[in-house]
Amino acid sequence: MPGVKEYIETNGNQSFRDVPFGDADNLLFCQIFYMPFERVVSESFSAPVPFPQACNDVFASRGYQHKKLGMMIPADGSHNIMRMAVQPRFAEMQIVGVKELLSANPAVQFGAGTFLLPDGTMVIVYRGTDDTILGWKEDLDIFARKGIPSYQLALDYLEKAAAAFDRPIILCGHSKGGHLALYAALKTSDEIRARIRTVYNNDGPGYHDYRLFHTQEYDEILPRYRHLVPHSSFVGMMLAHDYDFTAVKSNLPLGPLQHDLKSWQIHNGALETREDVDVLAKITDVALSGIVSRVSDAQGAVVDAVADKLIEATGQVTLTGLAQHLGSAVGGAVKAWKAVEPQAKETFKSAFSGAGRIMVDAVKNIKEETRPAAAKAAAMFREKVFSN
Repeated sequence: MPGVKEYIETNGNQSFRDVPFGDADNLLFCQIFYMPFERVVSESFSAPVPFPQACNDVFASRGYQHKKLGMMIPADGSHNIMRMAVQPRFAEMQIVGVKELLSANPAVQFGAGTFLLPDGTMVIVYRGTDDTILGWKEDLDIFARKGIPSYQLALDYLEKAAAAFDRPIILCGHSKGGHLALYAALKTSDEIRARIRTVYNNDGPGYHDYRLFHTQEYDEILPRYRHLVPHSSFVGMMLAHDYDFTAVKSNLPLGPLQHDLKSWQIHNGALETREDVDVLAKITDVALSGIVSRVSDAQGAVVDAVADKLIEATGQVTLTGLAQHLGSAVGGAVKAWKAVEPQAKETFKSAFSGAGRIMVDAVKNIKEETRPAAAKAAAMFREKVFSN
């Protein structure tokens, strides 16, 4: 089934000057930016590196082996950068200003880079969650903290890149990266927003504040906004999100598995789409809204604090390391859980109580409705929950 690999091979001879950056390019750029370009390209916006050179240098830094990028990220990105490096469409590009930041308390896993296309366009890609435990903790913070440091980092990066290059701008991101791309587009200055040609949000989770979608900034960006989700989306249905999405056909059966961009289908250079997401995605949408709505700010703060202690107690930095040292990691987490104050334990457990019942109710209540009716009903509920 055709995906990004086939897209490289069949469209790699078409220059960006002749065929502008499109949906499939967006998928490809988001997938390959999980590769550690920060090893070979500096944060400076004054030192662009030819893309083929950057690809070869990254491959060399990994011992000339196509290895997985972690438990959740396969080796496809490694294979694809080397395919791209020899195709005319991508060989003329440059990459510049690659930034990575990892820190704790609060957790931050941020990555961004800028691709300079030969047609005069600049493409900023925000990285999604990588193999680091900090990255996964930051995902939890999106729910528990209602605001993460990466928001400001994403906005600052956009403004620095825009100041460095007087070019039209395309923003892309997968998962948390798409979440950050839309946030930066909405929060930047009017002048920079006017330069944004397209914002791509690929199955990024939503936000706590539904009012983001009732702003002049959202109305301005909407005609240039491409919100793409797999047809059985799970991650993209989390929290308060817009309903201006396009459902993309995936060759995998379930929402969490469909989050992998390599499963999204491309035919003749264009995404294969469906009229709407399926029933499972709609159930997820309603169920997750119900679960999150039950968690108070106080409960969220306790969940966040307890999760910090448990993660630190594993003694691991990555999911790969966690899997390799599972026994000692679990032992450390169990010991840390026993040390948690009884009241905090009760609060932690109560935050997730009733989740099963909510899921069952969602299954019962969701029916095959027309998309406008279903979206309107869900939006009214979510606005009530997340705008308070």
